[in-house]
Amino acid sequence: MIDDRHAGRILAEMVHIARTFQRAGQRSRERSLAGTEFGILQYLRESDARLGELAQGLQVSAAVTSRAVDSLEAEGLVERRPDPHDARAALISITAAGRTRLGERESEVVARFAEALGDWSAADAEQAIALLNRLNRHLGEVTGAPLRAVPPDPDVPAPTGPGATNR
Repeated sequence: MIDDRHAGRILAEMVHIARTFQRAGQRSRERSLAGTEFGILQYLRESDARLGELAQGLQVSAAVTSRAVDSLEAEGLVERRPDPHDARAALISITAAGRTRLGERESEVVARFAEALGDWSAADAEQAIALLNRLNRHLGEVTGAPLRAVPPDPDVPAPTGPGATNR
């Protein structure tokens, strides 16, 4: 079992990573999608959703989600349509333009992240993926708010070593 000192150090590193991504996102906001908008498009790529489901899935307030959806809708990246199961509700779906913009943004983010990981080996990356997957799963269990799992990459062999059995 991990002690409080190690848990605190891991948490501090995670907070630093989150802040780094937040700052990078703020700098790139003028030319691309804001963080919540990016998350909404990623969520909707998998399936249509109601506003409340988006807010819960992204773990942000309904007001923040609503403003982001309004912005995305104004740009033609998402659309609302009546929910066939509940006439009072609307389903939000990603448009073809939204899929294109999401793909462009993901390519940009992945390229910048790959540059930051330039000296990592494939084994380093696989170990990090396995440990982060395990951490996400455990955090979901502890908080009662599991996040969508990231599926394993079928083109990458399963990792070996510490933490690898949980992928």
